[in-house]
Amino acid sequence: MTIDNEPTVARRLSRVAAISAGLVLGSLAAPAFASPPANWQDPPDDGFLHYALIIGGIALAAIAVITLLVYLPSMIRGQSSDGTAAFQDNPEWFGGPRRGLDAALESAPEDRSRQGGASARW
Repeated sequence: MTIDNEPTVARRLSRVAAISAGLVLGSLAAPAFASPPANWQDPPDDGFLHYALIIGGIALAAIAVITLLVYLPSMIRGQSSDGTAAFQDNPEWFGGPRRGLDAALESAPEDRSRQGGASARW
C-alpha cells in the first residue's frame, strides 16, 4: 500500500483560506496607524500620586458604603453588632443520645479497665 503525500484539493483550499483570512484581518487593523485629529490635545500629566489617591479613594468609599449597607438594618433595629451575641444558645451534640448527656453517662459501661485510651474496646 502506498501513501499519497500530495495535498488534496481540500487541503489546498484550507491553506488558501487561512492565508487570505490573515491578510483580510491584517488590513482591518490599518486604521490604527491613522494620525490624531488636528485639534487633539495631550492630557495633563497629573502624576502617579494623583491617580493612586483617586483609585484608593474609590476603593475606600466602596468599602464604606458596603459596610454601612451591612450594618444599617441592625442599627435601625437597635441590635448589638457583637458577633458573639448571635451564638448564645445551648450547645448541640450531633449524633449523641436523644435524651442528652445524662443518658449517655447512664448507658456507659461500668468496667472501664478494658477500654483503650480513646474509648477503644480490646
